[in-house]
Amino acid sequence: MDDDTGILIFLGIGVLVLIGIIVFGVLSSRRKRAATRHTFTVRQASIDDQPFLESSDLDASDTRQEELFRAAYPLGGSLVLAWTGADGDRIEQEVHVSRIARSLRAGWPQAKLGLSVYFREWEGSEFPARFAVKGTDKVANVEFNATGVRAVDGTEDLVWSAPWEKLLFSNGTDIMLSDGAGKTIRVEPRAGEPELEEILIKYGTMKQMHF
Repeated sequence: MDDDTGILIFLGIGVLVLIGIIVFGVLSSRRKRAATRHTFTVRQASIDDQPFLESSDLDASDTRQEELFRAAYPLGGSLVLAWTGADGDRIEQEVHVSRIARSLRAGWPQAKLGLSVYFREWEGSEFPARFAVKGTDKVANVEFNATGVRAVDGTEDLVWSAPWEKLLFSNGTDIMLSDGAGKTIRVEPRAGEPELEEILIKYGTMKQMHF
């Protein structure tokens, strides 16, 4: 009888713990959906001489914080940025929001989301661009222009391509690129060339494909 009682008590405690976890999860989810204050911070960064804004890491499932971020920087809205130019002079300029992009932050098992704000004054300023990479399918270079992305091998033969409106990327330990129709390649940019990843984030569409 004592053994049976102990087992029942143990099972009862387990059920209570499970109920508590479920209730906590539901309440936490409701609080996230109803949040009115942002939990992220925003910093100013740059691609060469192009300023942009980026958020701190967000929980990829926290759609409410993404909504608050987008509400803070509406498309077409304006703000004043200040930064130091290449010659050391201080630059202050009114800029206009042209796009907000998503990127993958951190990694398995808890992916985080990054959000970036870009401005009309620099739309298309990165093109054309070409980067040497290591990649699958003998990809040796990735090229960007206003219409999309091309990957070529060492003899300049086309290996893969995608227009910006169909391009999917996942920026994990390497970068996965998909043309949206089933053809995927993986590339690794050379060290010290963050511009390749930043251009993909700005003009592509992030899809978590690493895990």
